[in-house]
Amino acid sequence: MQEPTVRNVHSGNARSVVQAGHIHGDVHVHTGTTGPGLGSLTTPALTYDVRGRGRLVAEVVEELNTGQSCVVLHGAGGYGKTTVAQRVAAELDVETWWVDASSEARLQEGMREVALRAGASPEAVREAWDGRGLAPDLLWQQLNRCADRWLLVLDNADDASILGAGRPIAERTGWLRPPGDAGGVLITSRDGNPQAWGGFARLHAVATLSAADGARMLLDRAPDAGAEEQARELALRLGGLPLALHLAGRYLAVIATLPVLPGMDLPVDFAGYRAALDDRWAEVTELPEPSGERETLLRTWELSLDLLAERGHPMARPLLRMVSHFAAAPVPLELLRADIMAGHPWFEGLDAMKAGLAIKALAEVGLVDLEGSGLSLHPVVRETNRHQGGSDERDDHLALFVGLLGVVTSEIDPTDPAEWPRWRALLPHCAAVSDVVPEIGGDEEWLVPIAVTCARASRFCSGARLTRQGIDLVRHALANIGAPDAVLRPVLSMRNDLAGMLRDRGELTAAEAECRSVLAEAVRILGAVDADVLGARNNLAVVLRYRGDLVAAEAEFRAVVETATEILGAEHPGTLSARDNLAGVLQELLRWPEAEAEVRAVLRLRSEVLGPDHRGTVITRSHLAGVLGAKGDFAAAEDELRIALESSTRVLGPEHGDTLGLRHNLASVLKNQGDLVGAEAELRAVLEIAESVMEAEHHPDTLTTRHTLAGVLREQGDLVAAEAEYRALLEVLNDAEGPDVVPTRHNLAAVLRERGDLAGAEDELRAALAIAEQRLGAEHPMSLVVRFNLTNVLRERGKTDEAVAELRTLLELSRRSLGEDHPDTRATEAQLNAMLQ
Repeated sequence: MQEPTVRNVHSGNARSVVQAGHIHGDVHVHTGTTGPGLGSLTTPALTYDVRGRGRLVAEVVEELNTGQSCVVLHGAGGYGKTTVAQRVAAELDVETWWVDASSEARLQEGMREVALRAGASPEAVREAWDGRGLAPDLLWQQLNRCADRWLLVLDNADDASILGAGRPIAERTGWLRPPGDAGGVLITSRDGNPQAWGGFARLHAVATLSAADGARMLLDRAPDAGAEEQARELALRLGGLPLALHLAGRYLAVIATLPVLPGMDLPVDFAGYRAALDDRWAEVTELPEPSGERETLLRTWELSLDLLAERGHPMARPLLRMVSHFAAAPVPLELLRADIMAGHPWFEGLDAMKAGLAIKALAEVGLVDLEGSGLSLHPVVRETNRHQGGSDERDDHLALFVGLLGVVTSEIDPTDPAEWPRWRALLPHCAAVSDVVPEIGGDEEWLVPIAVTCARASRFCSGARLTRQGIDLVRHALANIGAPDAVLRPVLSMRNDLAGMLRDRGELTAAEAECRSVLAEAVRILGAVDADVLGARNNLAVVLRYRGDLVAAEAEFRAVVETATEILGAEHPGTLSARDNLAGVLQELLRWPEAEAEVRAVLRLRSEVLGPDHRGTVITRSHLAGVLGAKGDFAAAEDELRIALESSTRVLGPEHGDTLGLRHNLASVLKNQGDLVGAEAELRAVLEIAESVMEAEHHPDTLTTRHTLAGVLREQGDLVAAEAEYRALLEVLNDAEGPDVVPTRHNLAAVLRERGDLAGAEDELRAALAIAEQRLGAEHPMSLVVRFNLTNVLRERGKTDEAVAELRTLLELSRRSLGEDHPDTRATEAQLNAMLQ
């Protein structure tokens, strides 16, 4: 049987969640950031001079400078709308935010970043984009407060309706509104219908180029391919379409570098290229919505593909058609596995060298762009090529898309942070692969690898805290795939990940509901003693633990341990993982002898079964150190951590995430022993390695380490540096979707309190309490900690009545959630009695 899927907040990584030991102490953070964004608000750079657009650019610049604050550039694909917008932005020379508006998801992500750049607070943005506020209202309120000139470019907004955020643009309640005096909006779109733009935008059609301007475009790219008159004739033949002109120029530029050999029948100049267009491709391959422009474009790049075939790259054409079926995102080169592609008839005889040369050749003629370790296609090239060939050819290319993605993702561990940069590049294609399902129906030969790939991607999103992307991916995949018996287990895995990501967003009620639904479905189909059912039950227990319902979590973990022991065996990894989770709950219940006994038993079994240097054994030893530290035996905790660190460094290496996590935990123990200098040195060393090897500025573990470093600086008495570090963390956490901003605000409040800024401390604590109660519930231990310290600040500010009222509320909540005899309940009662005397 498979080991249960275990959402183990303690044993999933060497860096475990460190809970507050006492109600008055520091709160430690386990971050839940979504990871770095993949887009950019920077205006794309121009590669060549812009030809034939001087008057249009001047008109748009004049309008944006003199009161016409919203302009739409419209035209068909390949007409150069984006190029005109780039030139306008350069001429205006103001603060410019460039947003990809080609889809609702990309628009919303870009607008979120614009709101932050325009000065909106991270907390306000997070609440609005989480659905607890009106995101378009917040964006435009902030934009209209900007005093300096700015330009917002919405590129590729072909579907104008998404700019209305569910309402007509004319109502001015969505993403597109008339800006104030300081701002301007520039839109590129295929939609030239004035009614679509709300009545307040000025529309400009982006037309084809004149023969003279088209000739200059050709000569810019291929200066030695003929005289200006020949270039003019070719520009006329290409209809003045900028994309076609660009591809023709690039083609001839490549030809110019070739040696002339006997038998080479290729056009080498403008006249020859024009003749080839006239003499070949008498028929146009059927396209959706055929048009003269598309016919010209298709002929243009088919000529380039014929060139590549003549040059010894016959695979370039099927390669281009195949990658056009991938997502509209850069295609990682590692997906183009020649050994797999060679098994299909279109790529017979292909090897890695031939594939590499074909890709290079496609880039040289401008049909693809090589960007680092990936290649990109122009949207028009992608759109038309994905519809080329017969149905059998298209099916083969779709099969390769599914197969290549499945093979590559099967070879990359989605839980290993060192592999996450690769996963980020693959993620758009994993998110798109389920779109193949409607085309192939319920064919299990396709359905199974699609579901498995989506399940792997959801596991990556869950581990990397890319919660928004992960939730969208899972829901989209489930909508396409459904839940047929053939894919039951990957579907359950995705739903488990969905529950975990909802949990990481702080949506604990929704997470619990999803866990219970998954568990019920798994039990109904698989029975109560299946390994995957145990995993689902374990995940429910983890959510209960996050909700602060430790008694219920303990009961669930004990049930999982009992059943796992019965059906898997006492020494099975799944059983031991469940026992590790149980030990964590016992620790949080302050039942340290039981927690220590449990974790020592797991450590003994893992050492015997897996060996002392196995990763699972090392993780459990780290948890033992956590229990020892929680009960105050810091010297013993340090000993255990140093043993674990030595094993991890030797087996996994000094830069592995587990090793860095152990060094972080060691620093925490050094801090608790008063060795603040040693703790700071250890934490800074961890940060230096993490940020260099894991692209980890926003990585959850990096943020955890920075949080601990801020605590060390505070204890060293460097309150200015500690405050700066906490505030910097809050800036980074502006995309955080879990409750992790709460401990950061809480500890910032503690620094402000020590600096004498009681008003600032109160503000931070009230903000932290509001977030904690909304996301975790009023009875969660984190909420109780924050409320307790708020009462202290209120008392110190002389707000005695408010402090007493908060203490009464806290005492009632503590009795319900912790019990009458819990040390924190007794501490609250004692403080209330003292204030009432």
